[in-house]
Amino acid sequence: MVSIPENSTGALSNKSEVSFTVKALPNEKFTAQVKRLAGALDEKLRSERLEMDVYNKDKKLLPHMFAEVNVPLPGNDSTFIVPKTAVVTSTEKVFVIKVVNHKAQWVDAKKGVSSGDMVEVYGDLKPDDQLVKAASDEIRDGSSVKDK
Repeated sequence: MVSIPENSTGALSNKSEVSFTVKALPNEKFTAQVKRLAGALDEKLRSERLEMDVYNKDKKLLPHMFAEVNVPLPGNDSTFIVPKTAVVTSTEKVFVIKVVNHKAQWVDAKKGVSSGDMVEVYGDLKPDDQLVKAASDEIRDGSSVKDK
């Protein structure tokens, strides 16, 4: 069973396939097909539970092993994938810092799906925008920044 965030629930069906690994067998990759979708959100986690059937013909997988699951969620045209360090979460808001004419410009953003050290962000961004990679709220909106 896997829980999928609310904003990705419409992206999967009972024909979707996922891959996964387990720590006990780090060099092996397993696959499973989504068989059942809850059809409702968990109110606390704001996620939908999916169930996959795994055929364990080699008997390598044991009950209660923890799996790292890779769920193929389709991307969205209006999102950008950035390093997690480029996203600032302050007490007031979540934003990224865009460089415009050597000045910092705070751009409100919403976080999407994350994987490793990268995160999907939604906001008023264009493909050729230059963002600060190591952003923080100490880089004030309108302050001078060096761009590369």
